[in-house]
Amino acid sequence: MLNSKYLFRSIISTILFLTAQGSAQHKVALVLSGGGAQGMAHIGVFKAFEEYNIPIDLIVGSSAGALVGGLYASGVTVAEMEEMVLEGTIEHLFIGRPQSADLPIWKRDELYMGNLSLGIANRQIVGSPGLLDDKLIWKELFLRTAAADYQANWNFDSLYVPFRAVASDLRKQEPVVFSSGPIANALRSSMSIPMIYSPIQTEGQILVDGGVYVKLPVEIALNENPDFIIAVSAEDAPEENGDILGLGGMFEEINSSILASGDSSKVRGWDYFFRVPTGAHHVLDFPAGEALMDAGYAAGKEAAQELVEILAGKGIEKREIRNRNAYRGALLEKKLALTLESKGANFDPDLICRKLKMPDSIRFDQKQLEDLINDVYATDIYQAVIPTLDRDGKGIILTLEEKPDIRTRGRVNISSTGGMTLFTRTDKPISRFGGLVQFDATFGNVAGGVELSIYPVSYHKAGTRLPFSIRPAIEARTSYHNYDLPGSKPLADRIHSHELSVHSATIGGWNRQMIIYGGVRRDDPGQIIDANTDFSFPEQFDKAMPFARFIYKEDHINRDNPTLEGWKIGFQSDWIWQDAVISNQNHLWTTVGGDLALGWAINGAVEYYDGNKSLPVSMLGQVASPNALGEKYYMYLWADQVLNVSLQTSHTIIRDDIRGEFTIIHSRFNNQIWSGLDPYLDNGLSAIDISVNYLTIVGKLSVGWSFSELESYKGTSWAQMGITL
Repeated sequence: MLNSKYLFRSIISTILFLTAQGSAQHKVALVLSGGGAQGMAHIGVFKAFEEYNIPIDLIVGSSAGALVGGLYASGVTVAEMEEMVLEGTIEHLFIGRPQSADLPIWKRDELYMGNLSLGIANRQIVGSPGLLDDKLIWKELFLRTAAADYQANWNFDSLYVPFRAVASDLRKQEPVVFSSGPIANALRSSMSIPMIYSPIQTEGQILVDGGVYVKLPVEIALNENPDFIIAVSAEDAPEENGDILGLGGMFEEINSSILASGDSSKVRGWDYFFRVPTGAHHVLDFPAGEALMDAGYAAGKEAAQELVEILAGKGIEKREIRNRNAYRGALLEKKLALTLESKGANFDPDLICRKLKMPDSIRFDQKQLEDLINDVYATDIYQAVIPTLDRDGKGIILTLEEKPDIRTRGRVNISSTGGMTLFTRTDKPISRFGGLVQFDATFGNVAGGVELSIYPVSYHKAGTRLPFSIRPAIEARTSYHNYDLPGSKPLADRIHSHELSVHSATIGGWNRQMIIYGGVRRDDPGQIIDANTDFSFPEQFDKAMPFARFIYKEDHINRDNPTLEGWKIGFQSDWIWQDAVISNQNHLWTTVGGDLALGWAINGAVEYYDGNKSLPVSMLGQVASPNALGEKYYMYLWADQVLNVSLQTSHTIIRDDIRGEFTIIHSRFNNQIWSGLDPYLDNGLSAIDISVNYLTIVGKLSVGWSFSELESYKGTSWAQMGITL
């Protein structure tokens, strides 16, 4: 039974709504199709309809249409949705890839690890429930819609605009209509494209994308008895007998095959229908969000001009936009109890609360809530954190889903200069105190190796964004570098390095990390080709050498690459004991980046290495050299002092996912090992890298040209492709 206070408030809201709109008002329904990225065109349609004051008394949406329509019905403005698209929020939300700033510094190397994985859970081999991760969807939708849930008392008829979301029940093989409950749950269910996102399993139902059984949900709108139905299709099915263009085209073919067949224009029951021309953009073309919104606005404006006359002829008047504040600020600074619950896991929620020093209550502040959810993800224990507001509106519930017992993920890099490299990471939680076993394996033409790390436990001190954490570890690794590939001028043959260490990572904030190592290592440097006559490796290189290492780094990122906005600084120092002789190498690096006007971004970096020839194998400074020269010719500045200064600028080309980059590097060095650098000892060495980068949902494709002062390495072209599995 509903609390009487909220029942009374709901009745009053309904009376006020009816009074404001007039009891004899005609009911106009807006029906929105899905279409993945194409659905962003609906934002432009809303913008045009607002400009012409087209009345909307009910929104019915499926898939992407439900997402845009549900956000609008919750009181999110058109301007806010446009910002979500332009800043990449919608893209990140759909493809499940967090921004760097949303990850703690010790997990940013996993940014492009992907979600496709194999695991073991309950002694059974399991795969990923979907190709794309949905953790960002749950978080973002909750933060955007929770206030509307509270204000409407979980009744979709009491939202800023009454709303219906359509999903599909695979078990009953029929559409499911959401008219109440958490809006985030309805939207997440409606946009669950089979095999792309994991289905929502609840109360015996398996809920997936609404488009599986209903392409354009006009029939659902008819059940609400509107006086006039406006239907909008933003999805263009692939042409019959047409060619499949790229990965996006393949996904569009799959999407078209899985979802309800037929042309949306053939769906009947509407009073006015129009299609947004989105044929140039496929269902995963999220970087084209601005162009899609523009297409929706142009088509919506043309339709609105006709609708003004059509509706006036039916006695339906234009209406001014109502105030949204009640739906946007209903929870503003409201103090809410905080509760953790288990979903398919066996743990004591109080234990997790104590581990993270979580408060008993929290004010509804989007930034603070987002930070808290990120903190839970940073423990490496959970694959999903699903936030909801309890039905009394007095508390926030975080439902936690544990990761599989064992999980393996991977990525592949393919380069015209360095061949193919496969990287895999397998991890297994060993305790609910943050314990983890992690195994990394790399196989490639140029470099490879394996690394086993055991983190027995982690400790976190109270405060937001994990202000202090200690994470001890035992680590063993072995690696190799191959500098003698066929078809290139070698500097050295294969070099091996082995290391066993104990270390402790101390995190003083989300963007700060300090690591202290102690252990033994052994290096086999192989043979330096064309080395200076006065150079020779110390005999101790074929022996186990005790070492100590100190690393400190800060990485402050406000936006995701390649548009970097922020700064980072790092320092690394190694002490190696070789038969009572102590050698020391220090490595300092700094980077400052920012956004410039008109889509330009700039980064400046300084890297300095100071040491001696006691350990040139792995600790010696590497030139921040262009990709091709760095991979094809293995242009390492083996010297006991190296200073690298680089400047990089990038600019969007045509679309946000295509960027041009220009990088210039100048290096100065002393006491170099390779004799080929002798002519550049006084003035240093410069190189230039020019590239074009195309960011896709599965990785980055780059082509470029590199030039250097080195006589033997004047220039070369190259191509690289990174694939996230």
